[in-house]
Amino acid sequence: MTIREISPGGNSDASRQSGSVFDSPQWTTLFGANTLHYGLYDAGERLIGRFYIYRERKFGFTVCCNPPLTPSIGPFFKNDAKNPSRAMEKCKQIMSCIAEFIDGKNYPVVSLSFDKAIIDMQPFIWRDFKVVPQYTYVIDLALPDGDIWKRMSYEIRNHIAKGEKDGLVVGRIDDYTLVKSLVLKTFSRQKKTIDDSGMNKVLFDFATGSNSFAFAAFRGDIPIACTFCVRDNETAYYLLGGYDSVNKHHGAGPLCVWEAIRHAKSLGLAYFDFEGSMVPAIERYFRGFGGQLTPYYRANKAALPLEIALKFFKRRLF
Repeated sequence: MTIREISPGGNSDASRQSGSVFDSPQWTTLFGANTLHYGLYDAGERLIGRFYIYRERKFGFTVCCNPPLTPSIGPFFKNDAKNPSRAMEKCKQIMSCIAEFIDGKNYPVVSLSFDKAIIDMQPFIWRDFKVVPQYTYVIDLALPDGDIWKRMSYEIRNHIAKGEKDGLVVGRIDDYTLVKSLVLKTFSRQKKTIDDSGMNKVLFDFATGSNSFAFAAFRGDIPIACTFCVRDNETAYYLLGGYDSVNKHHGAGPLCVWEAIRHAKSLGLAYFDFEGSMVPAIERYFRGFGGQLTPYYRANKAALPLEIALKFFKRRLF
């Protein structure tokens, strides 16, 4: 198996096997020349899959990572082996090839998150990457609304009921400047930063009525909270959420998420994926919606002097 760079829009039929929104040409070309696209070729020189990486400069070093707001770089491939042992072997081959390829690039810092379907990270461990589990919550939308509701925590259900009782109005919106405004308020309150350019590309260059949706909660004319999701044919992904703490109501955020879940179900989607968080307060909030705890994996590696320095700031990852 070999890996070669491919054009962003080229060979789409052969290389795009997953159907994920994060594997669509509209998404993978979103972040420009900093995104490098690679094809996976079998011994017969057939293109059987793909993945991509994003390169950015931080503190004077090149970092190999996921593009902004992109939970997974893949790899996207179709494993059609019928025998379980053969299926595992194919996955092992692909991950071994990718691990060797990335390692051979000698990036000063590597931090890559893979699709949650990829559970075999041994090839990266064998090359001295630190593989760290991440977690998301996934709701099975095949369940009846009543069962999804019952799986939520009492606190979340109570906040939703209180929001409805207090007259909050939740509706679908297509004004994504409102989404951005509320997201920035949230990050400012938490004293955190977000890639503003990346958020603009997702909200204003990518999002359409067919691949995204957003809901906002209002008290009168005042927007209090919002939820923004992207979607493919199977899954809706919670990508951005915002909250105005000045005009706060504990039910505003949960109401937006609940309407987003119901909307995803009405579209015939199979899953609602919260896309995870390792921040305890956010994890606890997502957990309250009753989804299935689902791991995915992140591979990290840095040149030794940088690794030592990073341990002071990112001990969990390096």
